[in-house]
Amino acid sequence: MKQITKFFALAILMLAFAASTYAQTASAIATATIVTPIAISKTVDMNFGNIVAGVGGTVVLSPAGIRTPTGVTFLPTQPGTVTAASFNVTGEGTLTYAITLPVANYTITRISGAETMIVNTFTSTPSGAGALASGSQTLTVGATLTVSAAQVPGVYTNAVGFNVTVNYN
Repeated sequence: MKQITKFFALAILMLAFAASTYAQTASAIATATIVTPIAISKTVDMNFGNIVAGVGGTVVLSPAGIRTPTGVTFLPTQPGTVTAASFNVTGEGTLTYAITLPVANYTITRISGAETMIVNTFTSTPSGAGALASGSQTLTVGATLTVSAAQVPGVYTNAVGFNVTVNYN
């Protein structure tokens, strides 16, 4: 019986060594890529230009800087400075990004006064998303300005500014 026990113990030991000779090992390399953070900087402020007081309506300013009046009057020879807001978006070349425009009303107030006008319905080019083909892209933003019929003449502004947010997709 002792012989059989020794035989089985020796057989089990041999199988254990034999099994370990069939074990295989592989290795993997860990890699991480750090991309350039996305950034946005304003290059031009939005300006609806000159609008004649006393006539209510709206002015739609396209991202291309083109004004379209509804109910308000412009002076064709004195448009004033008309510009869509412009931003420079920079980041990792070839990546795409999402654009978030203001959804709430943005109030501008007459300098040295309390009268206000509302800016809303913001639009952009590109719209919704952009692509950093060479690591940068120009983003332009337009909006709609609501002018009341009794709007007090003057310059209206808001020093706080409105926010445009970009995030990598």
